[in-house]
Amino acid sequence: MARAAVFRFGLLLLLWVAIAGAEPADLAVGVVAAMLATWASLRLLPPIQVKPRPGDLALLLLRFPWQAVSAGAEVARLALDPRRRPVPATIAWTPRLPPGGARDAFLAYASLLPGTLPAGDLPGGAIAIHALDGAAGIADAMSEEEARFARALGLDG
Repeated sequence: MARAAVFRFGLLLLLWVAIAGAEPADLAVGVVAAMLATWASLRLLPPIQVKPRPGDLALLLLRFPWQAVSAGAEVARLALDPRRRPVPATIAWTPRLPPGGARDAFLAYASLLPGTLPAGDLPGGAIAIHALDGAAGIADAMSEEEARFARALGLDG
C-alpha cells in the first residue's frame, strides 16, 4: 500500500507541476493537493497486487495493435459490404477475474478492441458485452483475451 501511495503521489505531483509550474508557492499547494488526491484515490481505487510477467506482457502489448487493426478491418468490412449484415447482440459473458481493479482494468482494455464493448454488470456476476456481430464467438474470444491479460499481469495464480 505504501509503494502505491508513493507512486500515485509522485504522479499526481508531477501532473500538478506540469500544469501549474514549480514555483515555490504553487508547489506547496501542489503537495497538499497531491496528498489529498492520493488519499482519495487509494480509498476509491485500492491497489491491486500484480506480478507482471515480462514475456507475456510484451506479447500482450505487441498483439494489441495487430488485433485492433484486424478487428477494425473486420468491422469495416461488416459495415460496408452490402452482402453482409451485422447481427448486433448483447452477450452475457462470465469473467474469471474477481470483481475489483483487475477486472476493471481488463474491461477497459477490452473496450479498446473494435466490435465489442463491455456494457455493464448482469445478475449472477456476468458482464453484458455489446457485440457488433453476435454470431462471432464473442464469449470465447473474451475468455481467451482475459486469460492472456491475467497471465501477463501474473493474476492467474
